[in-house]
Amino acid sequence: MNLIVFDLEWNIGYQPKTFDYHGTEQTLRGEIIQIGAVKIDANAHVLDTFRINLKPRIFKKLQHHIAKVTGMTQNDLDMGVPIREGLQQFVRWAGPDAAFAEWGMDDVPVLKQNLYLCKLDESWPNRWYDLQRVFLSQFPRKEGEGMTLESVVTRLEIPTSRPFHDALADALYTVDVCRRLDLEKGLAEYPTEEAQMLESLCPDPDGDYRDIRYFFGYLERETFRDDAKMQTAPCPDCGRALSPDEFWFKRGNTGYYTLAECECGKKWFIRFKLARRDGLHWNFARCLEAPTQEGLQKWTKQKHQQQERLKRRLEKMGEQQEEA
Repeated sequence: MNLIVFDLEWNIGYQPKTFDYHGTEQTLRGEIIQIGAVKIDANAHVLDTFRINLKPRIFKKLQHHIAKVTGMTQNDLDMGVPIREGLQQFVRWAGPDAAFAEWGMDDVPVLKQNLYLCKLDESWPNRWYDLQRVFLSQFPRKEGEGMTLESVVTRLEIPTSRPFHDALADALYTVDVCRRLDLEKGLAEYPTEEAQMLESLCPDPDGDYRDIRYFFGYLERETFRDDAKMQTAPCPDCGRALSPDEFWFKRGNTGYYTLAECECGKKWFIRFKLARRDGLHWNFARCLEAPTQEGLQKWTKQKHQQQERLKRRLEKMGEQQEEA
């Protein structure tokens, strides 16, 4: 097994930047200004390294916070390899079938957005791992412990002779952490996309979850509200189509649910979990959950509150129109 452990530094603007991705407006997370990467074997032995500074095309002025964190200067950006050329060098060095790993899940989405904007293949890479997740599976987090790369390196008493927030240095620190792991086991047990979404969708071990389904590769976040394929769910008791309520409510940062009823009289919550691991496409997991009495009471209260808010909003709009 050969793995590429990598880290990116990217610049941001003083104003948000959006771009068109196949007819959908996306927000650019950042423009890459430095890549650091390390090829390792199953024992985390270093086989090769890659480091490059890139000259951005969109966020040409180095943002002051990025300068402070990375130690980079405007001259570093101006003298960098043009970003498209530099990304092509990185793709060639890594190879078409590279498996990637990073600390956290921020860098791959930024990489894919930048590849697309440079008219390169954003479907690459198609396999990557969150080493922070692997670390937590083998070193469970204790109360008060931070999970930044620097805090973990310090906690493991790894020598800190290199500066943090330099892309290659951070990639090498991540490799240092990998040497403390059973890396081969961690990657072999790494959950699939479906398993990760299921973990978030159905967190209650005592919950009654049915009809779990997955939908991948959508461009719009709100697709789950409008797509008939996603909205149509059969009643687990009689098989007839459930009728979802018009009101949807959030559960957590990326979860939504509504109450659905069947002609047979049964009620079920339709629940969705949203994910966008690649920074470009939305994936959805859906299930039916048997509502508890407490859950139904909470739903009814939420719906009533939302109806009252809408009523007040319409009344206010009416008053404003009369005044005009």
